[in-house]
Order: sequence, then C-alpha cells, then structure tokens
Amino acid sequence: MARPPKELTPEKSVEDLLGSKIRKLRLAQGWEITDLAAKVFVSPGRISSIETANDPPGRDLTVKLEQVFGVDGALLELQMLIKSEAFKNYAQRFLRDQAGARSIHEFSPGVPGLLQTADYARALMALDFTDDPEGLEDSVVRRAERQEVFGRKNPPWLWVVLAEPILYQGRGSSEIMARQIDHLLEMGERPCINIQVLPIDQPAVPGSISLLTLRDGTRTAYAEGFSTGTYYQEPSDVDRLQRIYDHVQAGALDLDASAQVMRDARRKHQR
Repeated sequence: MARPPKELTPEKSVEDLLGSKIRKLRLAQGWEITDLAAKVFVSPGRISSIETANDPPGRDLTVKLEQVFGVDGALLELQMLIKSEAFKNYAQRFLRDQAGARSIHEFSPGVPGLLQTADYARALMALDFTDDPEGLEDSVVRRAERQEVFGRKNPPWLWVVLAEPILYQGRGSSEIMARQIDHLLEMGERPCINIQVLPIDQPAVPGSISLLTLRDGTRTAYAEGFSTGTYYQEPSDVDRLQRIYDHVQAGALDLDASAQVMRDARRKHQR
C-alpha cells in the first residue's frame, strides 16, 4: 500500500504553502508525480521534495512549473519570498545536501568543518558559547558527526583550497594546531581527499565557497562570510561561484608542495 502524502501546514512556512499549491495544481490536472516530473525534466524525487516542503524549487524550475500549470506569477511570488526570507538556520539545507553530495569543492580561509579535529573545532567555536559549555560540546559532536561521510562505502570526492595564513594563526594551543595540521596531512593521504594551499601572496576572497555536486547531478553552491551565508541553487549563481573558485584554485600550490607547506607550518607550532 502506498504511503499517504505528508500533511502540509501552509500557515507554518512559505515552503509549506508553495509545496501545497504545487500538489493541489498537480492533483487538479489528474497527474501523478512522475507525470509532472517528466513535464519539467526533473526526477520524481525532486517533485516529491518540493511538495513536501523539504527542498523548494529555484527560480528556473518555478517558472517551468508555472508554464506547465498555466498559472502566471502565483508560484514565482512565493519562491521569491522563500529566497528573500531571513533564516536563522541558513546553513541547514546546505549541510543536509553536503552530507549526501557526490563531490565537494571548497575554498576556505579557515580549516573546513569536514577536516577539523574536535579540539580545533572546540577552540574555534568557544567565543560563540562563552556562557553555554553544553551547547559548545553539542556543536563539537555534531561537527564530528558530519565527518562520518568519509567512512561510508562511497565517500564524497573532496577538494579543498586552504588559505595559508590559517596554518599559522593560533586556534587554542600550539599542540592543538600541530594536531590539526597532522590531521590535514593524514586526511590528504586518502584517495578521495585533496588539499591545496593558497600562498599568502595569491589573491583570495573574503569568505568561503563550497560547490556541491549531488548524487542526481544537481550542482549547488554555498558562500559564507562572517556570521552570514547564502545557499545558491540557480545555475547562473552556481556558475558565477564556480568561476571565482577556479580563479582561486589556479593560484594554489600543487598537492605535494601544499603538503610540504603544512609540514613546515607544523614545525613552527612545535617550537
């Protein structure tokens, strides 16, 4: 027996309202999810995620849905509200997609969460949890849990460009930094992980960029600055961030030279 569709609460969020409208329009046409998916050239799973408010459509897909249903602007207006709405947990969707991604390419002015040791993560996040030690430990545990993707049968392909200054900037004690660099070197030996160092004299960007290729081939991007972040799903936005990433990577050292820079940095923390 087929499982009943998820009950939506349109008053709860714009995502629920948009998913509810799309489901009602589909049912009014007498279409199955597979029918609608074929008409807008996406997978049935993508339509299901939209209708259940788990992954709202981007602008391009919303326009296609409007054309198929013969409605003008009704869906796009809601999609634009979702895009402009301020979310406290702005990174949630990115982290969920990152956990299931086929490949991850990232530039980071700091050590990315997927490559942090627990001690480094704790030192890094301590200022945000000065009055909440339990919250700090919970965040450290959740960050470590994200790294479990590298222990699965088909781990993601991870390519990181790391800004050189972070190897020398203290996060906690010298011992913590030395162990963090050891961890980077160890992770870099895995066949699915590559780490390049961007030298100090090369141009960087003021923030991090993460490019994801999901299991179904969809490409997304996430850019983050100080306390702000944006998850991009529109192809034009992803292409723009891909070009920025490519320019940064072009200035990075090769893998062997990068490993040597990390070893040199580790020796400085041992003094």
